[in-house]
Amino acid sequence: MLAVALAAGLAASKPDPQRFLKVDARDRVVEVRLIAGYDSSNNGFNFDGYGRGELMVIVPVHWRIRVTCTDHSAMRNSCAVVQGPMTVKAAFSGASVPNPVEGLTQGETATFSFVAAHTGVFRLASLVAGHEDARMWDVLQVVRGGAPAISARPGP
Repeated sequence: MLAVALAAGLAASKPDPQRFLKVDARDRVVEVRLIAGYDSSNNGFNFDGYGRGELMVIVPVHWRIRVTCTDHSAMRNSCAVVQGPMTVKAAFSGASVPNPVEGLTQGETATFSFVAAHTGVFRLASLVAGHEDARMWDVLQVVRGGAPAISARPGP
């Protein structure tokens, strides 16, 4: 019951995650839009208003994922798909903006695309120094079947 109440409270104060995901089932392509520093949530360390693992993107294995990353805040931010503890190495070939440790400047946008070649749980993270420590990450789960989805959940 508490989880339902927390999720309801989260949904009321955050943007609808559906607006950040576009699916082309015919071509097996998922487009994810990440706006770094979307608002003041998590002290500005967020994507689309979500941080600390609150945003969950689920994509079937072997689908192409296109990520558009826009830095909305005054500080540098980046977007990358990583796995494992505090790493700066992308989990898939091509799964980060150029220079993810340096990041993008305010108003700058970069796009990257990769194939989700294997299943697992990954982080959508900003790799600028200190950002993952500030919990600027969300979750990408690559699964064996089903349809792409995006949802919000209470973070840890």
